[in-house]
Amino acid sequence: MTKRLLALCRQAPYGNALAREGLEAVLAAAAMEQAPDLLFSGDGVFQLLPQQSPQAIGQKSLQRNLQALPMFGIERVYVCNKSLAKRHLSIEQLAREQFEIVPVADSGAFIRNYDSVMNF
Repeated sequence: MTKRLLALCRQAPYGNALAREGLEAVLAAAAMEQAPDLLFSGDGVFQLLPQQSPQAIGQKSLQRNLQALPMFGIERVYVCNKSLAKRHLSIEQLAREQFEIVPVADSGAFIRNYDSVMNF
């Protein structure tokens, strides 16, 4: 029986390496046929905003990592409704070309459904 794996993406996309490392860990796990689910929560919801320009602060865009998710079998990601509301964002503002974005009302209950959680 396959264990369920969740990547909890809580970090803003730029300012430290955790957001990039989290997405790279997800891609590596998916390449090894472990296809984790992703939940964007807290400042992690900013990773899903389109048209980011991190070159101004000397960073690479995370868009390539996000665009690669479907190539590794990840066609759906989850986003915490409370995190969006707290940051005055709506699900319609998020980039949705690469994958489906599914809102989660109770992230605690959602997380409890997984055997392992990687926290980034």
